[in-house]
This record gives sequence, C-alpha cells and structure tokens, in this order.
Amino acid sequence: MTTAKYILIAKKIISDVDDGHLQINSQLPSLRMFSKLHSISMTTAIACYRYLEKSGYAVSEEKKGFYIQQPLALSTHIDFPKFTTRISTLFTRPQAEIELNETDSCSFGTAQIDEPLVDYQMLKRSIRAATKLSDFNVNYDQIQGNIRLRTVLSKLIAKQGLPNSVSDLTITYGCLDAVLIALECVSNPDDVIAVCSPCYSGLLDILSVLNRSILEIPSTENGLDLQQLEQAIKVGKVKACLLTANYQNPTGHSITYQQKQTIAQLANTYQIPIIEDDVYRELSHQRETPLPIKYFDEGDWVIWCSSISKTLAPGFRVGWCLPGRYKAQFIQQRKIRTLGHNTPIQLALADHISSGYYQTHLKKVNRALSSHCHFYLTYLKHKLPKNANILTPAGGLVLWINIPNLNADSLSMKLAKTGVYIKSGNLFSTTDMYRDCFRINLGKIPTPKTIEQLDILCNLINETMKQ
Repeated sequence: MTTAKYILIAKKIISDVDDGHLQINSQLPSLRMFSKLHSISMTTAIACYRYLEKSGYAVSEEKKGFYIQQPLALSTHIDFPKFTTRISTLFTRPQAEIELNETDSCSFGTAQIDEPLVDYQMLKRSIRAATKLSDFNVNYDQIQGNIRLRTVLSKLIAKQGLPNSVSDLTITYGCLDAVLIALECVSNPDDVIAVCSPCYSGLLDILSVLNRSILEIPSTENGLDLQQLEQAIKVGKVKACLLTANYQNPTGHSITYQQKQTIAQLANTYQIPIIEDDVYRELSHQRETPLPIKYFDEGDWVIWCSSISKTLAPGFRVGWCLPGRYKAQFIQQRKIRTLGHNTPIQLALADHISSGYYQTHLKKVNRALSSHCHFYLTYLKHKLPKNANILTPAGGLVLWINIPNLNADSLSMKLAKTGVYIKSGNLFSTTDMYRDCFRINLGKIPTPKTIEQLDILCNLINETMKQ
C-alpha cells in the first residue's frame, strides 16, 4: 500500500526535528505557504499539520499558526522511597535557606518563569484599561473579591473543565494565602495534616508555623500510596489532607485521574477535608489542562486553591479558592485578616483574562516550558553521571533529580558560593530520605549564562561522585 503524501512529508519533518535540523519552538510556514513549498493542496497541507500535531511534533495557536515541538519520552519507572508513614510533631529544616543573589531574578533554586516570559506589555495595557473603567475605585471592595474578576475567572475555570459558582469563588493573596486560611478553617494546633512526600517546602513551613503535625504519605509512580492514606484516615490519625494533584512541586509528577476520584471518594466517605494546592495546573507541557481533585468532589469536602503566581505575575499577589462546604468559615477568616484585596490589580487581571491576553500568554509560556524541559533533560542526561535519575514532568516548572549517594545539602552549599542555586531534597521532607535528590527550575530560559551554570553544577557533581 502506498503511503499517503502528507504522511511522507510529515515524517520528513519529524526526522529533521529529531536530527536537530529544525529548531523546537520555531514557527512552521503558513498552510498556504506550506502547500506552495511542497506543491500540494491545502487539504493535504492541513492533513500533514494535523498528523504532526497528533504525533506531538507540532502545536497550534489560534490566529498564529503551528509551532514545532518534540514529544518527551516520559519515565516509565520512578524510584520513590518506600516507607511506613509516621507523624512528625517537630519540623526543623535540615539546612538553612540559602539567600539568592538579588541580581539573579530567576535562578535554578526558584520555581518561577523567567523575566522575558512575563507578559509585561499586555499587563501594562490591562492596568491602564482598568483605570478607565466606569466602576474603577480605590474603596474597600467585597470581602470575597471584586465581582468583575470573580465573574471572568469563574468562566475561565469552567472553560478549563471545572464547573463552579461565582458566589463561591473567593479571591486571596496568592495560593499559599488560600492554603493557610483553609488550614485554619479545618484544623487546630497539634492536629495531623497528611501531605504527599516529598512536599513543597513552603507548605511544610506553613504547617510548622501553625503548629500542625505532619504525616507524609509516600509518592508512587502513579501518584500516592492511597492504602496508607486511607488507613491513617480510617483510624482517626488525620484531621485534613493537603495535596497537590497536578505537576507537584518538587517532583513535577501528577496523580492519575483514577486516584483523584478515589481521593475525593475518601473525603466524602470519611468526611475529611482535602485542601488542594493546584497552582501549577495551567502549566501543561501537553497543552491539555488537567482536571483537579475538586472536579470529582461530590460532597464539597475539597477546598481548591490556585493563583497566577506561577503562570503570569507573582507580584500581583492574586490567588483564589473554591472553599466548598467551608465557605462561611473561609470568608470569615478572610474578613478577620483583611478588608478585601487590591481593587485596581483585580480589575487589571479581569481585563487581562476577558481580553484573551491571559490565555494567549499561557500558550506561549507552555510552549516555552516544553522547549526548556527538552533542553534541560537532554543536557543533563549527557552531562550527569549515568546513574542519575531525572523525572520527566508533563507540566509545571521543576525537574527532580536523584543521584544515589549524592549529598545534595553539601552540593547546594558549594554551588551557592559560585552563584548557582538549587534546592536540595531534604528541604521537601521532615525526614532525610531525599538527601540524594535536588530540584531545579525549568522556568529559567536556556542562555549561554544558563549553560555555564549547568556546567558548574554538573562538573561539581561529577567531581564529588569520584571522591
């Protein structure tokens, strides 16, 4: 059987991408130009681009065309530590936080998008547009947040697959603020909070400051050890769960839809609150925004928290929450803490979303992060010791690297002296199980300076492992 012409052309493009002859993230010719270049009909050109898109070698952007991508070979096996859960009643950092060089706005030690990826032009445009609105004011706003922002945000979240009500949505000062308020709504000092292991250091810090005890649930290749989680809930050890389902920080891995549904069912069965930190959900390298645990929540036990801090502008300090059955307590806590949020900033964000700038920005950022991820994986796999295990994320901002027998605490201290910053694994646990792991930021744009810092990192690791 003769192979269709569009497939032959597509396979040649795929070969050129794999061989490095075509640059990832570069724009493909318009369909009209492509049909002329290959002397084919528009129908054949469209079929070729759709074949590339389905194969993971192209991605389309509305009104802009198609861009070259390259699918990542996802890890088929993840070696997370296996352990029996235990309650930690005293949390102390295994190492002090290393102060970042203030001149380096985006380091490997942070989890944020690099400065050139921030949508400054459209953000400034939206700020100017907000000041011209008829309802622009600088008075106290509603405790739940500006109604204009909540309305457009509610529509955006619904379009991404999560039904919600404007009357339930509450604006906060970022995602961590929403998580902190949620914790105070559902728990008291000394109560036990279940978290995934490893867990974002900022969440561990909040639990420590609030004097909550911590129960780390082992991560698995498919998500979490739900048997241990259910057993801890069943015997009454756990007061609430604090979980990240999508592109978790620090590992970048996600739990399956089946596990999300099971966790929601556990919450409903045992009537236990689930606080879901979903700040990375929109940063999908696969261009499909995944559903949160909240989607499967039938009893309103899930308190869903997110923000634009990782996707758009951390300085805006805008987050939100769907507090479920804890709405009254959440709003009361919000009222006690502050008389609302910054109204001009809320109006500017509402304009940014309603004008479509935010959605366009997300596509641009996700395209860049996918390219970054491919670069870092290829570079590190070539430079690091052969026994290095790098988890391949399908989204988010971080790479989790494990090198057996590495002292990541010592490594991070030595690197800091050279101006290179990473986060060692022990910062993400109440145990020392991740002492041979570290996390780096995918949001940092690969540049000559970036490559220089990667070389310092890899050379120091290789020298250390030879000793």
